[in-house]
Formats: sequence, structure tokens, C-alpha cells
Amino acid sequence: MRKSAALLLVLVFLAASCMIVAKPVKAQYQGNISIGADGSVSPSTAPIERLGASYILTSDVAGNIAVKTNNIVFDGNGHVISGGYIGIDLSSLSNVTITNTTITGSALGIAVRNASSNIISGNSFVDNNVGISLSSYWENGKCSHNVIVGNNFTGCSKVFWMYDGSRNTIYHNNFIKNAVILDDAGYLEHLGSINIWDDGHGLGNYWSDYLTRYPNATEIDNSGIGDTSYFVRPTDYIDTSSVAMSIEAREFWTKLNAAYAANTDRYPLMEPFTTTPPKISVLSPLNQTYNETSIPSVFTVDKPVNWTGYSFDGEPNVTVTSSSLLTNVTIANVTNGVHNVTVYANDTYGNMGASETVTFTVAVPEPFPTVPVAAASVAVVAAVITGLLLYFKKRKKESGNKS
Repeated sequence: MRKSAALLLVLVFLAASCMIVAKPVKAQYQGNISIGADGSVSPSTAPIERLGASYILTSDVAGNIAVKTNNIVFDGNGHVISGGYIGIDLSSLSNVTITNTTITGSALGIAVRNASSNIISGNSFVDNNVGISLSSYWENGKCSHNVIVGNNFTGCSKVFWMYDGSRNTIYHNNFIKNAVILDDAGYLEHLGSINIWDDGHGLGNYWSDYLTRYPNATEIDNSGIGDTSYFVRPTDYIDTSSVAMSIEAREFWTKLNAAYAANTDRYPLMEPFTTTPPKISVLSPLNQTYNETSIPSVFTVDKPVNWTGYSFDGEPNVTVTSSSLLTNVTIANVTNGVHNVTVYANDTYGNMGASETVTFTVAVPEPFPTVPVAAASVAVVAAVITGLLLYFKKRKKESGNKS
């Protein structure tokens, strides 16, 4: 009996173990992948679907991806590239877009070497030694006019490693808890990389150490932008005011630093950049019947916005002046019948949100007919007076006949 019970316990344990092992595991491709100069994908078993000039990742990858052809879009499709030496290599390429990819645990997330006019947008770089390199290595090599926009960099040892990589544009990115933002290897060789760190129209990047570096910075008029520019200082920056050096050296580094001062985000963001539109909740009106012509419109938004408005019965938007997360306005002179209202809000990053359309009914009772009643009353009084006159006239006539 004891043996049977023990055997039963073993079988139960094994069954439970099998159930645990049988749990589905997210697919991950192991190995390196290449997109060749002719557009072919190697190996043929690589998890990449090609649709014209678009290459779409269909599973996570543990390894490297080398792109060797121009004029394509690589869409990570929300998947993860991890553990490789170089997550994605863009050497000597142009007009390549890398988007919707998470790169983590790599020595170098994306290598942009002697490559120009590429776009790195909407990606996440997490816990890499270097997030992105921008570099030129040989004569006539260029690394310029690349755009790095809308990415998240978190926990990287170095976000950027640069060497003679200038005239690139970097904006709308979030830099959160990284050890070093910029290691410019060319700075000490007098080849400082000078780039553009905002969009030129009022929006820059979010820096998690912004208020630590600039504790007196404040937000400008609820715009989401700090009033103090963020200097993207390289790790080996030489401050001539605090280092003993010859007059000639001081003059040289002062001149170089004056040029390097262009590496400044003029519109640093107070909160992380997002492409998520504001969420709007309409508290009033409700989907019901109202017996009044002035209808309160009450709604909330889940984050600061710089514009709100509503469309009533499909008409053009009416702007509402409010900087609060809760707004209360009145829609006046609403006629009887069925109506609808939709609320819109635009956040400080240009993301437009819309509420669900609320349909409601106005049914104000018709007023009591006071004018017809008054007229009827006058008619009755007139009839009574006429009747009395006739009555007294008749009595008078009868009295005359008797006499």
C-alpha cells in the first residue's frame, strides 16, 4: 500500500513537471542574420518577412543583424534583438530606416559607421554598453544627416559613442538613467562631433538628470519645456577655467569649446516624450434626456495639454481655454432634439486625442399658453358685461311698460 502511494506521488510530480515544461515559450531565433546588398536575407530560415522594401522581424533574435543594402525599412515589429556584439550594423549605408525594435544586452546597439541620411526612430535601447555609434573612420568617410528621433535609451553604459560624426539630428528621445550620454572619442583629437539636439521648433529631448544638473530650471508657461538649455557634455570635456594650462592651450580649448557649445538641447522636455495622445473622459453630458437648453460639458484629460475643444453636432471645433486636467464649460441654447458632442485635446508634443462621441436628447416642455388663456378671459368678461347690459336693458323696458 505504501509503495502504491509513493508511486502515485511520483506520477503526480512528473505530471506537474510536464505541465510546467509544456508552457509555451516565446520564440527566439539563435544566430546572426544578414540582409545582403541584393536584398536577400541570409540564412533563408531567418525570421524576417520581406514586403517590397520593408523587412519585418517575426520573432526575437539572439545575435546580430547586418544590413548591407540601401533604401529599405527594417521593422522590428516589437521584437527584441539581444546578446550580440552589434545589434544592427549600418556601415556605409544611406536611406535605411530602423524602427519598432528593442535592442538589449549588446556591446553596441546600432552602429552607424560612414553612413548618412538614415533614420533610427521608435526603438528602445536597454542595458547596452553603447546605444548608438556615429562615426567616420577613413578619408572621405561621412557620418552625417542621420536622424535619431522618438527612441528610448534606458540603463546604457554609454548612450552615444562618436568619432567625427557631425550634422546629425537627435530629438524627441528619452534618456533615462544612463551612466554616460556622450563619449566623443574625437574631442581630444580636435575632431569634436557637432550635432543638432532638438527639432528647431520648440521640442527637444527628455533627460532624466535635467533637474539634477540644472536645479533652478523651471517649466516655461505649461509648455512642457525647461527654461535652461541642456549642454550635451562629453566625458572628456576640458573646462579651461578649472585646469592649469599654457596660454596657447587655453586659447585652443576655449575656441574648440565655443564650437562644441552647439551641442545643446535648447528645448529640454520636463517629462518623457510620448506619442500616446491624451485620454479624455467625458463626465457630462451623458446619454440621456435633458429638460433644459444649457447643457454642461465636463471632461477630464490624463496629462497636461495645450489645447482643448469640442465639436457639437459635427460642427467645427470650439476652443476651450483651460489649463486644468478638469474642464467645465456650458453649451448654451441647445434646441429640442437629438444632439452629439465630441471632445478633443492636444498635448504639448502635438498628439491629438479624441473622446468617444456622446449622444443625448433635449426635450424642454412647451410653455403654458398664457396668451390664449388671457384672450379667452377677456372674451368671457366681455360676454358677461354684454349679458349684464342686456339684462338691465330688458328690466328697464319691462319697468317702463308696467308704468
